Amino acid sequence: MYHGTAFAKSAAVAATFTSTFLLLPHYAAAHLNNDTVLYKGMHSDEVKTIQSILKMTGDYPLTKSTGYFGSHTEKAVKQFQKSNHLDEDGMVGAKTKQALIAYIDQNMDLLYRGSKGTQVAYLQEMLKEIGFNGLPVDGYFGAQTENSIFAFQRVTGIQVDGIVGQQTWAQIEERLKNPKPLPEKVSSASMATQVNERQNQPGNNQPEKSTRVIRKMETVSAVREFYANSTAYTAHCTGCSGTTATGIDLIRNPNAKVIAVDPSVIPLGTRLYVEGYGYAVAGDTGGAIKGRKIDVFFNNNTDALQWGRRTVKVKVLD
Repeated sequence: MYHGTAFAKSAAVAATFTSTFLLLPHYAAAHLNNDTVLYKGMHSDEVKTIQSILKMTGDYPLTKSTGYFGSHTEKAVKQFQKSNHLDEDGMVGAKTKQALIAYIDQNMDLLYRGSKGTQVAYLQEMLKEIGFNGLPVDGYFGAQTENSIFAFQRVTGIQVDGIVGQQTWAQIEERLKNPKPLPEKVSSASMATQVNERQNQPGNNQPEKSTRVIRKMETVSAVREFYANSTAYTAHCTGCSGTTATGIDLIRNPNAKVIAVDPSVIPLGTRLYVEGYGYAVAGDTGGAIKGRKIDVFFNNNTDALQWGRRTVKVKVLD
């Protein structure tokens, strides 16, 4: 999960994505990264951002973020401050902003092939901003977006898994703050397949292929299948750090689909489909995970215990 707060590199970029910020408070934290104290009577885009986040928390009652810091906003701020054990003064200063940013961080999702929505559209806009000019902005994380992420991860020297998590967001932010051209072969690598992402979405006619639909919004080919002995784990066990071998923070990403594997059998970063568990990424390792054995991640102990030990079919997708 990404923790940065300085996503917009300039006022021009911020203006370009104002509507996205309002729709997508997960990335609006850039607007909070200053020393301005917000209080009743003020009117600004930053107030809109505050209202947008407070709608997420359930404290702001109005449908529309107005940008005006009125009585409704002041009441919502006080409720948020009370819930977070802050001074209930109704003003948004440094501590309240930190708590709002923390809330955003705790509710961010990983993005990967098959994801869709405004979060993906924002990602695509950012990728275009840093040099992937031919990328469509359609809110669907398909082959072309994934190829762009693969290329970007390679050039920045981070884990190449096609998943947009903390490391990838941090590198995107770094490029926005310190822009420099991508090597031409990198920026063009994602366009090599000339994939129209919209063709991957339901409702579009495509030639029949020998593939298996494993998620809504995605059709993929299984390059290898085998049976494996499986167990389950959580991020809250004694001695567990909550962070996987590839850097995925499972505490902050409780809905992540992650599997611990033996890298000599399944390389880290491999996308998988596990019978009974679903689409996942090989993102972790374990001392007892050897050979054809896997450990699937669950957010709570009840689900992990319910999974127990079982033999499952594993499909390696790429």
